[in-house]
Amino acid sequence: MKAIGYNIFRMATGMALALFLFATSSCKKNISTPIPDPAPKDTTLKIGGVSGTTLHYGDTLTITGRNFSAVAANNAVTINGVAAAVQSATATQLKVIVPAVGAVSGEIKIKTGTQTASGGNIVYVPDVFVAGSQNNSSRALATYWKNSTAITLSIEESALNSIFIRGNDVYVAGKERINNLQLANYWKNGTKNTLGTNESAANGISVNGNDVYVGGWEIINGFDLPRYWKNGTGTTINVNDPIVGQIVTGNGSCTGIYTNDNSVYAVGSYRNSQGRFSPWEFTNGAIPANTIPNNDKHDFANAVFVSGSDKYVAGNQNNPTSGLAMATVWKNGTAATLTAGTASVGVATAVFVTGNDVYVAGYEQEDYYGGGPSFAKYWKNGVPVKLATVSSGATGIAVFGNDVYVSGWENNGTYNIAKYWKNGVPVNLGNATLNSSGNAIIVR
Repeated sequence: MKAIGYNIFRMATGMALALFLFATSSCKKNISTPIPDPAPKDTTLKIGGVSGTTLHYGDTLTITGRNFSAVAANNAVTINGVAAAVQSATATQLKVIVPAVGAVSGEIKIKTGTQTASGGNIVYVPDVFVAGSQNNSSRALATYWKNSTAITLSIEESALNSIFIRGNDVYVAGKERINNLQLANYWKNGTKNTLGTNESAANGISVNGNDVYVGGWEIINGFDLPRYWKNGTGTTINVNDPIVGQIVTGNGSCTGIYTNDNSVYAVGSYRNSQGRFSPWEFTNGAIPANTIPNNDKHDFANAVFVSGSDKYVAGNQNNPTSGLAMATVWKNGTAATLTAGTASVGVATAVFVTGNDVYVAGYEQEDYYGGGPSFAKYWKNGVPVKLATVSSGATGIAVFGNDVYVSGWENNGTYNIAKYWKNGVPVNLGNATLNSSGNAIIVR
């Protein structure tokens, strides 16, 4: 009996030892083997949402998402393909300044490192700038309107003829009369720069980089000569006169300036050797300028626009038979008339090209012989759109998206009132009880 009890005791002891060793082995195994992470971190760049959908130039847009760089400069943001400055950044939020989108809507894209994400569209509301003049009780004053709010630049007799916007800078060109002397000027953000030293006026302005280009006229030795100013330095424009095969310096004006791809284009008119006015053009200040092919019956160039390799010039030329002015647009020197000049007088004042569409603004006195009024019009690919049924004129044109903007004026029965038309719908700018005029337009 003792032997049996002893054997049972030994077996129990052996089993207890085996269980202890097994438990110890299991614990060691669990401690040395890590538990895998069931949810690995998502490093994908993603746009989750935007703070607003209807925005202007210069507004702050907040973009939320994930995996942005906390270093602002490491996030490249575009809206409609236009770079937007990043103000601040965290891994989940970016604040950017809305650029000039150039369209009525724009897709948001972000590039951080090697990843790119897109998401969300904004509705872009453009700013409309119109330059011109607004009378007070005694005189016209140089004025421009931003979204119908007037900004007056002078207390002297003055007017603006052209406007150019670059970033936050507003450039306007025109004239101002002080002590009975009218001088060409341009204003940058309200600061005046006088160009002429004799009786003069500025008609057009454009800016390329740090260079400011202005076209106009100045009386020198008794002649009102076409003048071209680059950063305030003036040059008289002479022209190759094909009639006599000589260079001619004579009465005239530089009426249009346009910059494109670092090139500067200017147009105007001069009195040729036959005593009639002819249109001229030059590129990058190269003079003598060249005469635009014309019928030598008093022809004028008033504006220029360059699209790709094509140059468009708006103006007018006289009908060879009736002698009446016909609104005209030249494409690379080939003229296309917009009005017939048989019983009407037409003048083209501005041109804008987008895609395959050519827009020209101007006016037409439909019943010249009957003494009827002139009417503001624009032509799209040669087809006229009449903007008013009372005495009026169109002076500038811009196209933004599918919208057509035209500056000008309209008579209310007593006064000429500055305005612009958007898709034919008028927007009054000037005081209804004093004369005013919208002379140029730009939409940003």
